[in-house]
Parts: sequence; C-alpha cells; structure tokens
Amino acid sequence: MSKPAPIRATLRPLDLAQHLFEVELVFPAEALATGRVAALPSWTPGSYLVRDYARFVDRVRCVEGPQERPLEKLDKQRWALPASASDLTVRYRVYGNDLTVRTNHVDATHAQIIPAATFLYLEGQLDRPVTVCFEGFPPAWKVASPLPLKQGAYQARDYDTLVDSPFELGVFRTRSFKTGGTAFQLAFTGDHNGDEARITEATRQIVEAAGAIFGGFPFQRYLFLFTFAPGLRGGLEHRDCTSLISDSHAFDRQEGYHALHQLVAHEFFHAWNVKRLHDPVLGPFDYGRENPTKMLWFHEGLTSYMEHVIVLRAGVVPWSHTAKELARCWSEQAQRPGRLEQSLEESSWDTWIRLYKPHEFSPNSTVSYYDKGELVGWLMDAALREGSRGKAGLAELFSLLWTRHGERGLRDADVRTAFRELAGREPGPFWEAYISGRAELDAGLLQRAFGLTLEAQAPWQALSQEEQRDPVSLKRAKSWTGLVLATHGPVVQNVIPGSPAAAAGLSFGMEILAVDGWRTKTTAEVQRGLAKPGPGGQARILAADRSRVFEVDVPVLENPERSYRLVPDPAASAVQRSAYEASYGQAWPAPHGTRGKRR
Repeated sequence: MSKPAPIRATLRPLDLAQHLFEVELVFPAEALATGRVAALPSWTPGSYLVRDYARFVDRVRCVEGPQERPLEKLDKQRWALPASASDLTVRYRVYGNDLTVRTNHVDATHAQIIPAATFLYLEGQLDRPVTVCFEGFPPAWKVASPLPLKQGAYQARDYDTLVDSPFELGVFRTRSFKTGGTAFQLAFTGDHNGDEARITEATRQIVEAAGAIFGGFPFQRYLFLFTFAPGLRGGLEHRDCTSLISDSHAFDRQEGYHALHQLVAHEFFHAWNVKRLHDPVLGPFDYGRENPTKMLWFHEGLTSYMEHVIVLRAGVVPWSHTAKELARCWSEQAQRPGRLEQSLEESSWDTWIRLYKPHEFSPNSTVSYYDKGELVGWLMDAALREGSRGKAGLAELFSLLWTRHGERGLRDADVRTAFRELAGREPGPFWEAYISGRAELDAGLLQRAFGLTLEAQAPWQALSQEEQRDPVSLKRAKSWTGLVLATHGPVVQNVIPGSPAAAAGLSFGMEILAVDGWRTKTTAEVQRGLAKPGPGGQARILAADRSRVFEVDVPVLENPERSYRLVPDPAASAVQRSAYEASYGQAWPAPHGTRGKRR
C-alpha cells in the first residue's frame, strides 16, 4: 500500500514588525475525496485550555490553479473546502504577538511557531503526513525543529507529530551533547545574564538523572528550545523536544539557575510522563474541544515533585533550596481555603474551566493539581518508602509503570496496582484521603519515612529579635481579619471564608478608604490600621463598593495562619536516612543547614 500524499505547508513573512506571516497549505487531490473540512485546533496538548487560535487567523482564501474558489466558514475554526479533482491551495494570514510557550510570536528578531496555532488539518485525516517549508525569512535566520529535514522540508509523519513539534527561527545560539546514544541539541534565543555553558552542563546532568530512572531514552534526538525575555517564565513539553521561557535577568542570583534547572527537569520528565505514559484520553486528541481527564494530578502534579528529585540526583540544585521550595509550597497549600473544597481528581477534570480561568473566589474553592499534586507526590514517595522499608519510592513507581505500560495507555487502576506492590499496602486509604478526597495533608508521613519535620511557625515567630521586643511590631504580626488586599492599592483581593472580614460583609473589589478615621491610600496603610487594635480589638472601616460608601466594624483576631520550614530530625534512624538518600541521591542533610555531599 502506497503512502498517502502529504499536505504541503509553506510559511512566509508578511510584516515581521507587525507580527504577521502567511501560511500556504496545498491539499492533495486524493485527500479531498474523503475529507473536505479543514479545521484549526482550539487548544494545544500540554496546556489544557481552549484558546481559540482561530481568532488570530484571517484572510482565508482557496485557489485552484489561477482561480479563487469559494470557501465556506462553518463555525469559528472550520472551513468547508470546495469539491475538486485536483490539488487545492489554501492561504491565510496569522498574527503572532504573544510570547508564551503556547502561542505564536514573530517579530524582526525571531519567529516562534506553535503548530496547533498555525496549521489547519483535514477532519478525519489526522494520520496524513505534513511537510513544512519556510520561504522569505531573513537569510541569516536558522530553523530549530525536532522534525527531520529532507529535501528542504521538515517532515511530520502525521498531524499529531506536527502539533508536537514547535519551530524556532532566528539567529539563535546552539550547543549540543550526546549521552546514552541520544543526541541533545540546545537552542538559545534572546539576551540574558546567564552562563550558557553552565546551563548546558546542568541540562546534561538532568537528562542523565531522568534517563537513569527509566533505563535510557525513548528517542534518538531531543531538542531544548530556550527563550529568554524579561519577567517571563514557562515551559511546554513535547514528544521529542521542550519549549522553555526564562526571565532574562534571573541569573544574577543562584536561585535563577535553580529555577531554570527545575523547569528543565519538569518538562524533560514529561517525555515519559504524559507524552508516552499517559491516560488514553490524552492522545490521540480531539483538537476541536476539551479532552478532560482525572489524572492530571499524576501527569503534572507528580512531575512537579519529580523535578525536585531529578535536580537533586543530578547535583545541580542543593537540598537547602529544595527544602525551602517544598516548605513554601506546603505553607501556601495549608493557607488556601480551597484545599477543603476541591479534590485533586476534581481539579484535574475541571482544569479546562477553572485552573486556567480563575476568578476572585477561586482561592477559596479550588486547588491546583500542580501545587497540591506536588505535595501529594511527596507524600506518595514517603508512603512507598515507609511501606517498602526504604527499598522503593516514587522513582521506582514510575520505572515499574514504564516497564509495564510504556506507550500502551495508563489508567488510575494501573497506578494503584503498582503502589500496592511496591508499598505492600492497599492504595485505597491514600487515594481516598489525598486524591479523590480532601483530607488535610499528613506531614507525619514525611517524618516516619525520611526523618524530615515540617515545623510550623506563627507570623510573629518569624520576626527578628529586635522586632519581637517591639510591642507594635509584635501586635501587628499577631493581628488578622481575613482580609487579603491587592499589592497595587487598598482594594480587596480576597476574603477568607468564616473570617471577621467576611462576617462584616467585605468582598472582592471593594476599596478601603479609611481605617479608624485615618485615610488609607496604600495597602500598607490599611494593614497598619487593621493591626493597630491588636487581637481582641476592633477596627472601623470606611469602604466603597461601586461608588457607594459605607462603614463596618471588623473584629481583630490572633492570626491563625502558619508557615512551615523543613528540618531534618537529628534522631532520624538509619532506615529513615537511607530512605532519604535513596529518593534524593544525596547524603543525609548535615545540621545547621549545611549540605551533605552527593553520593
């Protein structure tokens, strides 16, 4: 049986300064006999939000030879192609001025092409090959792509492969290395204050640490696309590459490198978890609508935890930084009212309408499967180590799942089975508490498995000794009304349910004009005024809601919020210390925050 004729795509710049380019698609005659509806995806895999990419597309025209043919738009993202016995050419203009890993961005310095936002497909023919050419771009520009280049065109064996293969055009800088029989290429776009040699070496160590978990790499070539721009950060995984965006000015501090290394580890781990080892819902895809799954806590949340495991095993991030990151995440989760309202499975299923579309009340009604999933991954690692007496952890769980299921589809029941075998205990209680349920997270698991303690700290305990001796500073730190203000001004951003502020009727968007008769023009002035009465006192607030002014009395309570810090227990047993070392590939943390040596 002969191979189907490919759809031939050509991209040309129209006005790079205005972020405009043209796409030309030549649909072969044989394809038009069975499928004559062309569509543009409404979303891109890995980012679970309908983005309506068609809003960036216009001037859609169809030609056959020298003549233009009528083209009917069926809905927001679908066009009916006319019947034809010969090839049809469709041309359209695309606007790309959104520098994220999910959207097109073209200008006079580079072009980042996201295929889901760029290329139409024929309905019912996602398996048809696609070739991509670039014409008319600046002659000094190069192209970076995970797709093979043959006879001047990039070859995608089908549309799913094309969507999973972003393009970077420009005068980027390249570095490369080879390990485990796989060639890795890094393309750096944009100015920054980092050391690209250091980033490359850290990336090598990261991929080796990740590959060791799975016994090698499931590809022969892999591409990292690094883009640097002020104030930006993000990543999106693909099957044989990943797109990363980092703040240009982040590398004057070691934390800037640590954050980038974690991002590299996170997105690279996705080469297995979600790109190959995944819920069957997540591929092949329906690009025209949402594809909901309850397993994003596994695919994203557990990856968020494994990024810490990988950078520690790679030796590119110190435990002191990881400990702060995990404790910070725990503190934020413990203070989020939504932790008692939404489970991880619910958060996963509703991501299409809730996680990426938050509203003012979202902190009180939702959790992130990234953040809570990271902590549940930590607890799952601990539960596995505890149950196996340190012999198996989350890395071993992933290794087992990869061996058994590979690219054949993964279901929740498969994860439970592997957990049961490695931990020697039924998975039900863990799932019912933390995955399908909404129980408070149990730090005792971390203590029992790893000898790590999460110490709670009240806000006033975080004050310096001098501040603790100051009655005003101490009273201010102890005061709490449940009112959360925006950073840009004295406007209510959130009100904690059940708090004095909620009972007083304060709500989102209200402006705090005065406290106890004193005009408040900044967030700091409101906070100072609310803290002045101290716990047991009361503050009189003058507020405005849609231009109507009113006054309310708000009781001041002792602050119930706690932050946490992660400390090793000096009395940890040999089993606990061994479990820690097995999970993180590092020696047990030395006292007083000094680092142990990597094994």
